[in-house]
Amino acid sequence: MLALIPAHNERASLRGVIEELRRVEPALEILVVDDGSDDGTAELAAELGVRWLRFPVCLGVGSAMRAGIRWARQLGHDVVVRVDADGQHLGEHVADLLAPIADGRADATLGSRYSAPSRYRTPPGRRAVQRLMAACLSTLLRQPVTDPTSGFWAFGPAAVRLLAEHHPTGYAEPELRLLLHRNNLRVLEVPVEMRDRTGGRSTLTLPRATVAIARMLLAMVVSPLRAEEAAGD
Repeated sequence: MLALIPAHNERASLRGVIEELRRVEPALEILVVDDGSDDGTAELAAELGVRWLRFPVCLGVGSAMRAGIRWARQLGHDVVVRVDADGQHLGEHVADLLAPIADGRADATLGSRYSAPSRYRTPPGRRAVQRLMAACLSTLLRQPVTDPTSGFWAFGPAAVRLLAEHHPTGYAEPELRLLLHRNNLRVLEVPVEMRDRTGGRSTLTLPRATVAIARMLLAMVVSPLRAEEAAGD
């Protein structure tokens, strides 16, 4: 199994994320994909003795994920956990995300801050955007979606095979949920606690949220085509 950490200018928090993963899940191999950082993120990853890839320019978290999952497959891993580099995700929940995949209940799992009572508090404006995205996705998928922007995921073998070639690019999380659904992969939300980021700034801005919602609607057409392509692989 591999822990995949996409990172853009996250030097301030990356060390703590890696140290926590090593402490709670020592069997995980760790790969950092540096998405065009200019703050020394890649150099720190090299110092910490983990595998790392580096993009010369920022391509977005979706592109970082696709590249990382491709490399995971080359390394022989068929289960991948995505952990963000900002320190929000608690390493203790990695096992909770992996359990439904290990026992065959899900092809992918998503750590949700909102599917159960939580101490985590989101700024009101950002939470309103998340609620709008969740409502759109719940309608499109015809099933409840509570946390459409969470970056805390685990992917089993079927999802890894699909996403190595078809992981959405850009601000990918909402479209990712739709893509998995369109390919008949089972996604299970797992309640998790999260903490405030330890450095950097959130990428969920109003312009990006608007683009993400537009991409979700476009994906209603694109995702079935991807499903057919994936079925033929």
